Amino acid sequence: MRCLYCGKRCCEKCAVYVLSVDFEYKWACSKQCAEKFEQKVLNYPLKDVGTELDDEFDSHVNELWYEACINALHKDDPTRANWFRLLKYGKNYAMRIMHIDSKSSNGKHKTDLHDKFWNRALLALARNMEAVGRPLDAAIIYEKHLKMYEKARELREKQRQVTVKKVDIVVNLNELLQQVKNGGIVVIYRCPHCGGKLKIGKDTSVEALKVCEYCGSEIEVMEIADFLKTALS
Repeated sequence: MRCLYCGKRCCEKCAVYVLSVDFEYKWACSKQCAEKFEQKVLNYPLKDVGTELDDEFDSHVNELWYEACINALHKDDPTRANWFRLLKYGKNYAMRIMHIDSKSSNGKHKTDLHDKFWNRALLALARNMEAVGRPLDAAIIYEKHLKMYEKARELREKQRQVTVKKVDIVVNLNELLQQVKNGGIVVIYRCPHCGGKLKIGKDTSVEALKVCEYCGSEIEVMEIADFLKTALS
Protein backbone atom coordinates (compact mmCIF):
# COMPACT_ATOMS: atom_id res chain seq x y z
CA MET A 1 0.00 0.00 0.00
CA ARG A 2 0.99 3.65 -0.32
CA CYS A 3 1.10 6.28 2.42
CA LEU A 4 -1.94 8.55 2.14
CA TYR A 5 0.23 11.60 2.89
CA CYS A 6 3.64 11.18 1.24
CA GLY A 7 2.89 8.37 -1.22
CA LYS A 8 5.72 6.14 0.04
CA ARG A 9 5.16 2.38 -0.13
CA CYS A 10 4.48 0.69 3.20
CA CYS A 11 2.99 -2.50 4.60
CA GLU A 12 0.29 -3.02 7.22
CA LYS A 13 2.89 -4.18 9.71
CA CYS A 14 4.73 -0.85 9.85
CA ALA A 15 1.93 1.50 8.73
CA VAL A 16 -0.37 3.59 10.92
CA TYR A 17 -4.14 3.61 10.34
CA VAL A 18 -5.53 7.11 9.78
CA LEU A 19 -9.02 6.93 8.23
CA SER A 20 -11.25 4.89 5.98
CA VAL A 21 -12.90 5.79 2.70
CA ASP A 22 -15.86 3.63 1.73
CA PHE A 23 -14.75 1.28 4.53
CA GLU A 24 -11.33 0.83 2.91
CA TYR A 25 -8.53 1.61 5.36
CA LYS A 26 -6.10 4.40 4.57
CA TRP A 27 -2.64 4.19 6.09
CA ALA A 28 0.32 6.46 6.77
CA CYS A 29 3.83 5.05 6.49
CA SER A 30 4.71 6.50 9.92
CA LYS A 31 3.18 8.28 12.88
CA GLN A 32 4.82 11.48 11.61
CA CYS A 33 2.99 11.26 8.27
CA ALA A 34 -0.26 10.48 10.10
CA GLU A 35 0.15 13.58 12.25
CA LYS A 36 1.06 15.73 9.23
CA PHE A 37 -2.04 14.53 7.41
CA GLU A 38 -4.24 15.33 10.40
CA GLN A 39 -2.69 18.76 10.84
CA LYS A 40 -3.27 19.58 7.18
CA VAL A 41 -6.93 18.60 7.58
CA LEU A 42 -7.27 20.72 10.74
CA ASN A 43 -5.60 23.70 9.05
CA TYR A 44 -8.23 23.77 6.31
CA PRO A 45 -9.90 27.24 6.19
CA LEU A 46 -13.08 27.35 8.28
CA LYS A 47 -13.71 31.09 8.71
CA ASP A 48 -16.73 31.09 6.36
CA VAL A 49 -18.84 28.74 8.52
CA GLY A 50 -21.18 31.67 9.23
CA THR A 51 -22.71 32.93 12.47
CA GLU A 52 -25.57 30.48 13.13
CA LEU A 53 -25.55 27.00 14.66
CA ASP A 54 -28.22 25.44 12.47
CA ASP A 55 -28.78 22.79 9.80
CA GLU A 56 -26.98 24.94 7.23
CA PHE A 57 -23.94 25.04 9.51
CA ASP A 58 -23.98 21.25 9.87
CA SER A 59 -24.24 20.77 6.11
CA HIS A 60 -21.49 23.25 5.33
CA VAL A 61 -19.07 21.80 7.89
CA ASN A 62 -19.70 18.33 6.47
CA GLU A 63 -18.78 19.61 3.00
CA LEU A 64 -15.63 21.23 4.40
CA TRP A 65 -14.72 17.97 6.14
CA TYR A 66 -14.73 16.10 2.83
CA GLU A 67 -12.82 18.87 1.07
CA ALA A 68 -10.21 19.00 3.85
CA CYS A 69 -9.60 15.24 3.82
CA ILE A 70 -9.36 15.03 0.02
CA ASN A 71 -7.07 18.08 -0.05
CA ALA A 72 -4.71 16.50 2.50
CA LEU A 73 -4.28 13.24 0.55
CA HIS A 74 -1.20 12.65 -1.58
CA LYS A 75 -1.74 13.89 -5.13
CA ASP A 76 -1.50 10.36 -6.54
CA ASP A 77 -3.94 8.79 -4.08
CA PRO A 78 -6.73 7.12 -6.13
CA THR A 79 -9.38 8.52 -3.76
CA ARG A 80 -8.65 12.01 -5.06
CA ALA A 81 -9.34 11.02 -8.65
CA ASN A 82 -12.50 9.20 -7.59
CA TRP A 83 -13.72 12.25 -5.64
CA PHE A 84 -13.25 14.64 -8.56
CA ARG A 85 -14.98 12.14 -10.85
CA LEU A 86 -17.98 12.03 -8.51
CA LEU A 87 -18.03 15.84 -8.23
CA LYS A 88 -19.14 15.99 -11.87
CA TYR A 89 -22.54 14.84 -10.60
CA GLY A 90 -22.62 17.37 -7.74
CA LYS A 91 -21.10 17.68 -4.27
CA ASN A 92 -24.12 16.17 -2.47
CA TYR A 93 -24.00 13.16 -4.77
CA ALA A 94 -20.25 12.74 -4.19
CA MET A 95 -20.69 12.79 -0.39
CA ARG A 96 -23.52 10.26 -0.54
CA ILE A 97 -21.43 7.86 -2.59
CA MET A 98 -18.12 8.34 -0.76
CA HIS A 99 -18.00 7.74 3.00
CA ILE A 100 -15.06 9.11 5.01
CA ASP A 101 -14.56 7.98 8.62
CA SER A 102 -11.68 8.76 10.96
CA LYS A 103 -12.48 6.79 14.10
CA SER A 104 -9.54 4.58 14.90
CA SER A 105 -9.39 1.57 17.18
CA ASN A 106 -5.78 0.90 16.23
CA GLY A 107 -3.59 1.09 19.32
CA LYS A 108 -0.74 2.60 17.32
CA HIS A 109 -2.68 5.75 16.48
CA LYS A 110 -5.79 6.51 18.52
CA THR A 111 -7.65 9.51 17.17
CA ASP A 112 -10.92 10.89 15.96
CA LEU A 113 -10.01 13.47 13.41
CA HIS A 114 -13.64 14.24 12.59
CA ASP A 115 -14.38 15.32 16.18
CA LYS A 116 -11.32 17.56 16.18
CA PHE A 117 -12.38 19.06 12.86
CA TRP A 118 -15.93 19.64 14.13
CA ASN A 119 -14.66 21.35 17.30
CA ARG A 120 -12.45 23.61 15.21
CA ALA A 121 -15.50 24.55 13.11
CA LEU A 122 -17.42 25.37 16.30
CA LEU A 123 -14.50 27.51 17.45
CA ALA A 124 -14.58 29.40 14.13
CA LEU A 125 -18.35 29.87 14.57
CA ALA A 126 -17.92 31.29 18.08
CA ARG A 127 -15.23 33.69 16.88
CA ASN A 128 -17.49 34.83 14.03
CA MET A 129 -20.25 35.52 16.57
CA GLU A 130 -17.83 37.62 18.60
CA ALA A 131 -16.76 39.50 15.47
CA VAL A 132 -20.34 40.55 14.65
CA GLY A 133 -21.09 41.70 18.20
CA ARG A 134 -22.85 38.62 19.62
CA PRO A 135 -20.67 37.73 22.64
CA LEU A 136 -23.44 36.03 24.62
CA ASP A 137 -24.27 33.67 21.73
CA ALA A 138 -20.54 32.93 21.40
CA ALA A 139 -20.38 32.20 25.16
CA ILE A 140 -23.03 29.48 24.73
CA ILE A 141 -20.92 27.78 22.04
CA TYR A 142 -17.79 28.00 24.21
CA GLU A 143 -19.60 26.60 27.25
CA LYS A 144 -21.97 23.94 25.93
CA HIS A 145 -20.12 22.66 22.88
CA LEU A 146 -16.42 23.35 23.43
CA LYS A 147 -16.30 23.13 27.25
CA MET A 148 -14.20 26.31 27.29
CA TYR A 149 -15.71 27.56 30.54
CA GLU A 150 -13.16 30.30 31.26
CA LYS A 151 -13.70 31.83 27.82
CA ALA A 152 -17.48 31.76 28.28
CA ARG A 153 -17.17 33.46 31.69
CA GLU A 154 -14.82 36.10 30.25
CA LEU A 155 -17.29 37.04 27.49
CA ARG A 156 -20.22 37.26 29.92
CA GLU A 157 -18.25 39.47 32.30
CA LYS A 158 -17.25 41.77 29.44
CA GLN A 159 -20.89 42.03 28.34
CA ARG A 160 -21.97 42.92 31.89
CA GLN A 161 -19.32 45.65 31.99
CA VAL A 162 -20.56 47.01 28.64
CA THR A 163 -24.15 47.02 29.93
CA VAL A 164 -23.17 48.89 33.10
CA LYS A 165 -21.13 51.35 31.04
CA LYS A 166 -24.08 52.02 28.74
CA VAL A 167 -26.34 52.70 31.74
CA ASP A 168 -23.74 55.14 33.09
CA ILE A 169 -23.57 56.88 29.70
CA VAL A 170 -27.36 57.28 29.53
CA VAL A 171 -27.34 58.83 33.02
CA ASN A 172 -24.53 61.13 31.94
CA LEU A 173 -26.39 62.05 28.73
CA ASN A 174 -29.47 63.03 30.74
CA GLU A 175 -27.30 65.38 32.77
CA LEU A 176 -25.84 66.88 29.58
CA LEU A 177 -29.32 67.41 28.10
CA GLN A 178 -30.35 69.13 31.33
CA GLN A 179 -27.39 71.52 30.87
CA VAL A 180 -28.59 72.25 27.31
CA LYS A 181 -32.08 72.94 28.66
CA ASN A 182 -30.83 75.13 31.50
CA GLY A 183 -28.63 77.11 29.14
CA GLY A 184 -31.47 77.64 26.66
CA ILE A 185 -29.21 76.65 23.77
CA VAL A 186 -29.61 74.51 20.65
CA VAL A 187 -26.80 72.40 19.20
CA ILE A 188 -26.75 70.55 15.89
CA TYR A 189 -25.54 66.94 15.72
CA ARG A 190 -24.99 65.33 12.33
CA CYS A 191 -26.07 61.72 11.89
CA PRO A 192 -22.93 59.64 11.17
CA HIS A 193 -24.93 57.51 8.71
CA CYS A 194 -26.74 60.02 6.50
CA GLY A 195 -25.41 63.41 7.59
CA GLY A 196 -28.88 64.62 8.62
CA LYS A 197 -28.96 67.55 11.06
CA LEU A 198 -30.43 66.60 14.43
CA LYS A 199 -31.36 69.55 16.62
CA ILE A 200 -30.71 69.09 20.32
CA GLY A 201 -32.58 71.59 22.48
CA LYS A 202 -34.66 71.96 25.62
CA ASP A 203 -37.34 69.45 24.54
CA THR A 204 -34.95 66.73 23.27
CA SER A 205 -35.03 63.37 25.09
CA VAL A 206 -32.45 60.59 25.25
CA GLU A 207 -34.82 58.22 23.41
CA ALA A 208 -35.23 60.70 20.53
CA LEU A 209 -31.47 60.76 20.04
CA LYS A 210 -31.05 56.98 19.74
CA VAL A 211 -32.49 56.82 16.22
CA CYS A 212 -31.96 59.25 13.33
CA GLU A 213 -35.26 60.85 12.29
CA TYR A 214 -34.10 60.99 8.65
CA CYS A 215 -32.65 57.55 7.89
CA GLY A 216 -33.85 55.53 10.88
CA SER A 217 -30.33 54.34 11.75
CA GLU A 218 -29.36 53.67 15.36
CA ILE A 219 -26.99 56.22 16.88
CA GLU A 220 -24.45 55.34 19.56
CA VAL A 221 -25.39 57.15 22.78
CA MET A 222 -21.70 57.36 23.64
CA GLU A 223 -21.00 59.40 20.50
CA ILE A 224 -23.77 61.89 21.32
CA ALA A 225 -22.53 62.20 24.92
CA ASP A 226 -18.99 62.93 23.70
CA PHE A 227 -20.37 65.48 21.22
CA LEU A 228 -22.38 67.31 23.89
CA LYS A 229 -19.41 67.36 26.28
CA THR A 230 -17.39 69.11 23.58
CA ALA A 231 -20.24 71.48 22.66
CA LEU A 232 -20.83 72.51 26.28
CA SER A 233 -17.18 72.89 27.26
